[in-house]
Amino acid sequence: MKPMSIRRRQVLAGAASTLVAPWLTHATPALAASEKLGTRPVRIIVPFPGGGGGDSSTRVMAEPLAAYLNVPVIVDNRPGGDGVIAVQELLRAPADGHTIMFGTPSALLYTPQLTPKRPPYDPLKDLTPISHFSSLAYFIYVNDQVPVKTMAELVDYVHKNPGKLAYGTGDSTQLVSMAQLRSQANLDMIHVPYKGSSNAYVDFIGNRIQIMIGGFELVEQSKGKARPVATLLSKRSALLPEVPTLAESKLAPVTTRAWTALFAPGKTPMPIVEQLSAACAAVFSEAKLQEYFKARGSVLEASSPDAMRKILIEQMPVFAHAIKTYNLYKE
Repeated sequence: MKPMSIRRRQVLAGAASTLVAPWLTHATPALAASEKLGTRPVRIIVPFPGGGGGDSSTRVMAEPLAAYLNVPVIVDNRPGGDGVIAVQELLRAPADGHTIMFGTPSALLYTPQLTPKRPPYDPLKDLTPISHFSSLAYFIYVNDQVPVKTMAELVDYVHKNPGKLAYGTGDSTQLVSMAQLRSQANLDMIHVPYKGSSNAYVDFIGNRIQIMIGGFELVEQSKGKARPVATLLSKRSALLPEVPTLAESKLAPVTTRAWTALFAPGKTPMPIVEQLSAACAAVFSEAKLQEYFKARGSVLEASSPDAMRKILIEQMPVFAHAIKTYNLYKE
């Protein structure tokens, strides 16, 4: 992806405050010198090791973001602790907009609620949303060793073979989604947690687990060994339109959402947060970036800080209920 020209950046900068980011029309027109970006590199903390989907997505986005801001954008991988290490690194940084974080439900919704009496941080107070980043169309897959073609057949097979099949989860959205599904359909299956979906996929293909959740790319990646039986979306995905929803399979939809977003430290001044949000709105609209994410089954979509905060507020009780109801504290 080629860096944008100065003229291109100027065009995008204008569009960001009008067409692309209508939520910024109320922003402060003039910022104090101490509240402007572009004086030094911007660092994006990623709670995953290099090479994974989150890391790759951030790096692909970082180049046009650097061109837009006219400063280097550095990707800093801080894996471990289900996101705690990355969040704590963010909170140690100055709240000036030059250090931000790639956030996920695991780091923002799941981990903080594992110890409700002593949470490592408060995602609503200690972090400030900048923008929604991407959302992913998740599908439930069985491998080629499971003799089923639909979700209804899978439920029936598990009922007839309790404790025989194993499923893997690589993030908290998958964990909670499968816990909800297992409970409502009364499925007796073995759960195998993984530190990432890529690790689960290796065992899925090797038949150490037979069920997993993943994006649409697993169909091609597995060369026919992964068979999608349902989508977790509320309606069929255009990526795999032949795959029905859970509702079409006579099951209640799961209440989790697979998203990523960008966050700043909680005390970051709003004019700076709005500058970053405007940058996201402009950069995310780039056709090449849109094509990159679409080809991988993701929807790249910016949002206002308030809209992203609403997603957090909406999803927090979903994860809290799941953790308590399905006893996910030790997962």
